[in-house]
Amino acid sequence: MAEGVVVKSFRQKIADHLAGTGQIGKLKYMAFGDGGHNSDLTPKTPNENATGLTNELIRKELSEVVQTDGPLSVTGKGVLEKTECVNKVISEAALYDEKGNLVAIKNFSAKRKENDERYGVSIIFRI
Repeated sequence: MAEGVVVKSFRQKIADHLAGTGQIGKLKYMAFGDGGHNSDLTPKTPNENATGLTNELIRKELSEVVQTDGPLSVTGKGVLEKTECVNKVISEAALYDEKGNLVAIKNFSAKRKENDERYGVSIIFRI
């Protein structure tokens, strides 16, 4: 599974928090979008300077947040239900904290979401 890229703005929030001048929130949301692929449907390289998805389609609360890939990693899991984003091409996802701050982005090969499928995305990132 390809890892998500932690964006610089969130890394700055971690540094501010450790210096006592800022706060970071818990992971809470996943956004899904259709702008994470090139014209040949291959994934674009995620941009650590991003401020959001290229083209966000929907944002939902995470279905799960786990720490199963080692003590320095976090995985956020999001799910599109059967009725959500039907016939949309999904190729990017992002994690946001409870305050709406972008944490990490993951791009992947474009996949068309059919009306009879539940579609899950996991984004793992390392600190």
